[in-house]
Amino acid sequence: MAAAPGYSRVTAPLYLPWDLHFALEGDGPLELAVEYDIATRVLQTSLTNRSDSAVTASDITMRAATEQALAGGWAHLHGRSMGDDALVVRFDGPAADGYSGQYLTANGYVSREILALTLPVRSTPALVLGSLRSDRYFTDVQIEVAEDERLVGVSLRLQLEGTPIAAGESLALPAMFFAEGHDDYGLLEEYAELVAVEMGARVAEEVPSGWCSWYFYGNQVSEADIRGNLEAIQGAGYPVDYLQIDDGYQSCTGDWLVPNERFPSGMAALATEITEAGYRPGLWLAPFVMHRDSAVLREHPEFALRHRDGSQLELETWLGPVAVVDCTHPGAEQWLRTVVRTVVREWGYTFLKLDALVYAAQEGDAVSYHVDGTTGPANLRVGLEIIRDEAGGQVFLLGCTCPFGPAIGLVDGMRVGPDVRTTWMDGTRPSVRHAMRMTLQRNWMHRRWWLNDPDCLVLRAEETDLDEAEVRFLAAGVAFSGGLAVSSDNLMALDDERSALTRTLMPATGMAAKPADSSEEPVGSAWRARLDETRSLVGVLNWGEQSRWVSVYEYLFPGEVAFNPWTGQILGKGDLFLRPHEGTVWQVTARSPGPRVVGDTGHLGYDGLTMRQVSGRLQLRNDRRQGRTVAVEARGHLRTYALEPGEMRWFD
Repeated sequence: MAAAPGYSRVTAPLYLPWDLHFALEGDGPLELAVEYDIATRVLQTSLTNRSDSAVTASDITMRAATEQALAGGWAHLHGRSMGDDALVVRFDGPAADGYSGQYLTANGYVSREILALTLPVRSTPALVLGSLRSDRYFTDVQIEVAEDERLVGVSLRLQLEGTPIAAGESLALPAMFFAEGHDDYGLLEEYAELVAVEMGARVAEEVPSGWCSWYFYGNQVSEADIRGNLEAIQGAGYPVDYLQIDDGYQSCTGDWLVPNERFPSGMAALATEITEAGYRPGLWLAPFVMHRDSAVLREHPEFALRHRDGSQLELETWLGPVAVVDCTHPGAEQWLRTVVRTVVREWGYTFLKLDALVYAAQEGDAVSYHVDGTTGPANLRVGLEIIRDEAGGQVFLLGCTCPFGPAIGLVDGMRVGPDVRTTWMDGTRPSVRHAMRMTLQRNWMHRRWWLNDPDCLVLRAEETDLDEAEVRFLAAGVAFSGGLAVSSDNLMALDDERSALTRTLMPATGMAAKPADSSEEPVGSAWRARLDETRSLVGVLNWGEQSRWVSVYEYLFPGEVAFNPWTGQILGKGDLFLRPHEGTVWQVTARSPGPRVVGDTGHLGYDGLTMRQVSGRLQLRNDRRQGRTVAVEARGHLRTYALEPGEMRWFD
């Protein structure tokens, strides 16, 4: 089979957004066909082999030459998985610090699967170009920038990974959303909705809250630790849905069904205890890797991916040296099914955190899959399909360290930012700053592809490098994500203040915030999440090293009243002081004809506070086990009132 040395060009349709007409770079036997539907704004492309022999297609690039002024423009650049760069780049500003630089090329910028670009000089300034499917091929969207600040080219690079195309045959490439307009963020959301339809996304009605063992106990967790935190959750009335045991219970990575000596009762017994206490038991798995020393790899080396020369692929990871599971191998499939069947049906775990998934997406032209023609994204998707099929539709699957596209329609939740840690900043390593700046850039995925997971709350006052301002920043970032609210503190030792702060975030509000200014580089500082027709969460994140004053009313609509649920204060018209690295969240309420609740220290979304309007009067009842302070506007006056557990009050 001959490799294709280059590609021939064809004429594109008469109309494309921004008058961009794509053609294949180079010369060769492949011909590009382009179709564009103006109504759906979908670009369809295909390759046809016009030669007399089969060719192997690896990376191909379609490029559109252009001449556009970059003055005042910006781009939303996105990575392929949780740890990859995601940021806003302004073309007239300096490069942002604290990123890996994956978004930079020799002559411009690259975004994975989706690019949003805004050039104010155009009559329709916003352009979004993104792949509607990436379960078989990955796509890079590149922009080329000249030294004199001009946009000179937009390119689509498809990673075909050695896909064969027989003589005379055609290969349909992933359809692309290709649209122009005036609202870059709105087009991003529209793109996400189209992908969700195309891929059959799973989006649960309720966003779960939980507890995870990882960020306090690490891989030394024991069943005693789990039991202790279960008792603390019950005793303090944390409104969580699940308890998840993370890395550290297994005898070896890959040998998931053999617990170590710290779990003498066995995993089934622990799941039963959690279930009988009224919670969902959760378990961590890294299902597509096998440690070098694992029994499964020793007994079944045929499950492992191999290089083209037949040698076993081995990767150095945070889990140690591992082999990668070939999910297309029949024996590996049966092993995966046995693991999931045992964990779910025999042990009773109904929440599975699936980690290290990226390693399954090894490029097809670099390894030998059992099924010829398998690509990296396809192998990952096959594995996730096996897990979903065996787990059933009621088990919550959370993806982690996973390329986004291949998982859509199979997982219920997805980690969308890097790991947090009990430190503010540590370059590109885990930290609050790094995790939140990337997580919030992916809010447009939430409730469209899955439920976003912003990673855990680590709000403790002891055994941490975070000060109070930074703890509030993390809490605010998780709140603005709208995603899963999961504590990873030792709840047995959490003080009353941090325990109360944790409970304000549980259950999750479920509503992702939008940036007040989508062009702010590298990530927005002001955010608004709409909870319902009259209530929102609004706030500001101080990413900087200096204190700042914030004008509250700059971010409010006419008639809105703001309340700080973490200080119990109604916010006036003056400025608010933010310390370095501090985050603040305000409950914001619109006008109403009768008495209204404008704030609540118990929960950001008023959970556990029954509110009932009766004949112009307002009835409030505190249904939580802790006291709370509510702010009420009645007869033109704003006042705060304490409500004890079970207490009911009327307001005229």
